[in-house]
Amino acid sequence: MGFRVKHLKGAIATVLLSGVCAIADTLPSLAGGFTQPKNFNFTSLSYSNFDTDTFHKQEIQFYLEHGLQDNLTFIFKSPFAWSKNDDRGGDENSGFAPQETGIRWRFNRDPYWATALQANIILPLGYDADDDPSGAGNQDVGVEVSLPVSRGFQVGKQRFGYGTVEVGYRDYFGASSDELRLTGELSVDILRRFALATQFYGIYRLRESDNEDFSKIGGQMRWGANDNLTLSVGGFKNLTEFGGSFEAQIWYTFGSGKKAESETPAPPTEPKSP
Repeated sequence: MGFRVKHLKGAIATVLLSGVCAIADTLPSLAGGFTQPKNFNFTSLSYSNFDTDTFHKQEIQFYLEHGLQDNLTFIFKSPFAWSKNDDRGGDENSGFAPQETGIRWRFNRDPYWATALQANIILPLGYDADDDPSGAGNQDVGVEVSLPVSRGFQVGKQRFGYGTVEVGYRDYFGASSDELRLTGELSVDILRRFALATQFYGIYRLRESDNEDFSKIGGQMRWGANDNLTLSVGGFKNLTEFGGSFEAQIWYTFGSGKKAESETPAPPTEPKSP
């Protein structure tokens, strides 16, 4: 197994150090462990671009979480991408990137902590790997199992925050390398309806691959227009090599039924897109 141990050690150290700095007041850390209450929905429509000196990519993504039970959430993610590579004669491509669908099961009932098990299926749809200007686009069917651990906390009157760390393993049924995925996030309300968030994402190949290891760090500003609508803008810096991205998101929650009451309400789950 040609796994790059030094990159893995560095990634784990980065996540742990970020977590220690962010939760120094024993506020453990990503909203990924929380589930949507039964019959409630969290939706997101996002736009992002990614640019290096020679590679350019834009993506629009729709994301949905639906509460099947208070502790069981259905997940669906559908990205559509455009890309161009100047190093390959200006090759361009567009289409639906691999779609993801799955479930998240929260197996504890603590009002502050959320620990869950999530399983996703990855299904290639229309983004032809042979024409992918990046030169390497995982176009194999795959499954991913992840373990997110999250905590919500109160930082002041009507101000809250949450943090998460998550470890995932993705297995592709084809030539693409299996992957270890690490995620960390911290979001804190600076004002009652205004939050700042920061994230770390890392993808590490477990055997030799045309795709290189990839990691990025980023942040967003989030404004809650009302109890259902949130607007978010931010960006990411590629830590693996030169490059960065801009992103904008619209979050909307809706549903029928009664939300579970807690002193620190469960935050919505941000769709992750390494």
